[in-house]
Amino acid sequence: TNVSDMTYNELKNALIAAGVGSPDECGFEAKLLAERFGGIKAAELPFRRGEDMTCPALAEALARRIRREPLQYILGEWEFYGLGFKVTPACLIPRADTEITVSTAIKMLPVGARFADLGTGSGAIAVSVLKNRPDVTAVAVDISSAALEVARFNAAQHGTDGRIGFIHADMLADDFFDSLPHPLDAIISNPPYIPKSDLLPGAVQPELNFEPRGALDGGDDGLDFYRSLIPRAAETGVLTDGGFVLFEVGAGEACAVARMGADAGFSSEILCDLGGIERTVILSRR
Repeated sequence: TNVSDMTYNELKNALIAAGVGSPDECGFEAKLLAERFGGIKAAELPFRRGEDMTCPALAEALARRIRREPLQYILGEWEFYGLGFKVTPACLIPRADTEITVSTAIKMLPVGARFADLGTGSGAIAVSVLKNRPDVTAVAVDISSAALEVARFNAAQHGTDGRIGFIHADMLADDFFDSLPHPLDAIISNPPYIPKSDLLPGAVQPELNFEPRGALDGGDDGLDFYRSLIPRAAETGVLTDGGFVLFEVGAGEACAVARMGADAGFSSEILCDLGGIERTVILSRR
């Protein structure tokens, strides 16, 4: 086939042959690529599967995907919590695992609350919470100014930019908590939590190599950020009396994070994501 002339079926088969995923996953990805670059609407696809899509952009997108660049970066946007988010290689791709953290925040935040989203990336957590809680305000923090640009764009896109401030800072810096407004009703964070050794070449699915390393690497055991943030959240007076911390954690890390919380005087609760993995830890003032 001339690369820039291809049918939906050829596109799907090329993805399967490249080992991108299961036939179902490749069918789903082919559908998204055909819609975005081949100009075929989803509703028309069943009737047009054998039709040539003549489009150099589609051929280029396919080549990038076969090199295992994440589909989300190729499309330039991804859906999270029912909202479309711009995503670029400057930020982590929003994942369904994180939706439990967002829905918990939406439920738990008191009326008129102010919270901080630490390591905001694309802004997915902060913007989704603000969108669903018009009474709430936030500050979003990231060490990457490129990620903050994406988060600013997403906040504006969803009309939440009037209720969010952005802070360029390093969460692990000694004076980090001084840069946050006081007091906060909650700190929410999906920090880097993958153990360093799990990020070695060959240890991870190839797509992860395209995501920003700094948003993934949680140190030797994956727990560096929790170890640094939890005692300071307890001591610095940054939280209101009824304030809480909401963390996303990696598989198998919830108990260790809850224990750190207990050592710092928090009570803890652990919630599972849709896959049944302990994914969100709530640390509350006793």
